[in-house]
Amino acid sequence: MGNPLSLWHFYFRNKRKVLPVIGILALAILGVVVTDSLLASARETAYATYGSYQKLILIAPRATRDQDLANPLQDSLAQLHEVQLQVDVLDGPGGLSSYYAAVTAIPGRVQAQLPAMRRLQTDAANARYYAARLRGDLVPLGDLIVRVQRLQSEEKAFEQLVQQLAQNPNDPRPLLAYLQQHQTLLRTVLPDSAQLGRLQAAVTSASSDAAGLQQSLQAMSRDTANLNSAGSNVADLPIPPSPSATIDQFKVALDHLTASLGSIQSPQPGLEKLVADSARIPGTAFVKRDAYSNLDINMLAGQAQFDLYGFDQPGMAQLLALYGDRVAVGRLPRADANEIAISEEIARSRQVWIGGKLGNNVDELDRLPDAFTVVGIIRGPTRIGLIPLDYMTEHYLFERRYQGLVVVPQTGHEQAVHDQLQALIGDSAFRLFDWSYIKAKIDSLIANLDVINRFLILLVTIVLALVVGLLNNLFFRQRMNEFGLLAAVGYSRWGLILRVVWESLGVTLASWLIGVGLGVAVLSWFNISFIVPHGLLMNVFDWNVLLLHTLPIPLMVFLFGMGTVGWQLLRLDPISIIERRD
Repeated sequence: MGNPLSLWHFYFRNKRKVLPVIGILALAILGVVVTDSLLASARETAYATYGSYQKLILIAPRATRDQDLANPLQDSLAQLHEVQLQVDVLDGPGGLSSYYAAVTAIPGRVQAQLPAMRRLQTDAANARYYAARLRGDLVPLGDLIVRVQRLQSEEKAFEQLVQQLAQNPNDPRPLLAYLQQHQTLLRTVLPDSAQLGRLQAAVTSASSDAAGLQQSLQAMSRDTANLNSAGSNVADLPIPPSPSATIDQFKVALDHLTASLGSIQSPQPGLEKLVADSARIPGTAFVKRDAYSNLDINMLAGQAQFDLYGFDQPGMAQLLALYGDRVAVGRLPRADANEIAISEEIARSRQVWIGGKLGNNVDELDRLPDAFTVVGIIRGPTRIGLIPLDYMTEHYLFERRYQGLVVVPQTGHEQAVHDQLQALIGDSAFRLFDWSYIKAKIDSLIANLDVINRFLILLVTIVLALVVGLLNNLFFRQRMNEFGLLAAVGYSRWGLILRVVWESLGVTLASWLIGVGLGVAVLSWFNISFIVPHGLLMNVFDWNVLLLHTLPIPLMVFLFGMGTVGWQLLRLDPISIIERRD
């Protein structure tokens, strides 16, 4: 027969008391392991998504698409809107059509006597023709005017939102209402690349028709003057309209719009010089122009934009060699095709493979235009996406306009190259994106989650300490006779306390081991069934989480429970307990 006073005998006799306590603590530790691991997974996945910035610096245009497009167009279209109304009047009732009808209504005998009248009729017909064409040319311009007006109303709505939030920052209802109503603002208000192409063609056609209209009006004025100077004034001859000021204003506005569209189509000024100057910085490995874009991917904590690098063919190979990646399946994109190669984690996240399609035709949140065919799957330590520079800049206005620059520093020269690039850019229309900037942004986004998680862990620890402490006190009172007998047979108060310490230590240690084991099992299952298939990242055996983040719970519970029980054992009177038992 074993020792009846051994710890194993105690656990066996009191299993109905011990097992619930172990279960409660183990479940609490399981919850901490899972929540902390998921939070760590969110951070590590974000780091991996933007991991390419650890070895390169991206120099991108400072202006955003909506700023660079809306501002110049809005100035020109403010004039075009007024001109459109004037041209409508010119070709409307009492305008060129009425004048042409009046000229053709002149009796045939008068027309036969005056050869100049034939020219006047021809010029009037030409003027009416060009005016009608001009009205047709203004249709796409009018559509863009409406879009810009909508943009102005959206800006007013945003200003009102800012004022409401400033007055009551704790009330999220104005923000939620704004997001629900205006979440597709830029996509619905601002024109895309195809619309800009059609707009430019309309501007060219409108300029030509405006010039033809002006020439016809001038010819009509000359014909009328010739008739009058020849002394052949016809009483019924109408006075031709002379909207030369309107036409001149219209042509000036069109010239402004043409210039603004031309500036949008060309790369931002200073890019070529920036490429050359960056390549001469000491410690630079290589410099590449970048028609960058991005894809929308799902993360554990919301969505993120995965950056794509638009390089030429040699640049793609250099970037893969830089990170030690390789094309595991398929090939690299061709220079003249809408093709893309992405890391296998991103492919799993977007649920595509070789032959699949990516782009804003597939997902409207993608910045990558149209639909690109996946031709390569990249495998390696760094997540990379590659698209062809030539195709992007030749087929898309925005990508030609918003070309960036990738600078790869040599090992050990990262900070020096960064500082020289910062000095080189100065206050120009470019800005730097490097790993320190990206990492700080990620950490700032997750910082609030860290605070909330620590608060919850502290709250759970306090609650468990109170609950288990109360249970220990309840069990202690149920064992008063046992402690009295042990004291009577020779156990000192400190001996009893030491015995309870070993009993509690065994319970808390078993709870911690079971909780951590369950956490590893649950995380392993979740990692295989969800994390990996969705291209996310999780370190199941993160000992920082398994040890440092879970030990405070059993430690706090142990100390609180022992504090209350130990205090009662120090005041224990075995004689009174035995007498009460009798």
